[in-house]
Amino acid sequence: MRSSTTEEVAAAELALKAHVLASDPEILAEMTEGERLMREIGDVVDLTEAPEDAVRSLVIDLMQYCEHEKIDWTQDVMSRAWERFRGQRVSDA
Repeated sequence: MRSSTTEEVAAAELALKAHVLASDPEILAEMTEGERLMREIGDVVDLTEAPEDAVRSLVIDLMQYCEHEKIDWTQDVMSRAWERFRGQRVSDA
């Protein structure tokens, strides 16, 4: 059985991805049955929430998940994320 923390993280991630899809009509147009998918997502996710609120919710849920799983947020997650982010910015330049 999945923990409620895992479910909250999954729901926050889905909400964030739904915001991305909703804000980029080109991506949605490329998806088979994209409009139907967005309606179904809208039934389970609050799409009226601002994208920055969805990000905040996701970060909080991820921090709680890390605490539960004994993952060091600063060392194991954020430092690696910054390294990858910087590496991607260099390769994009």
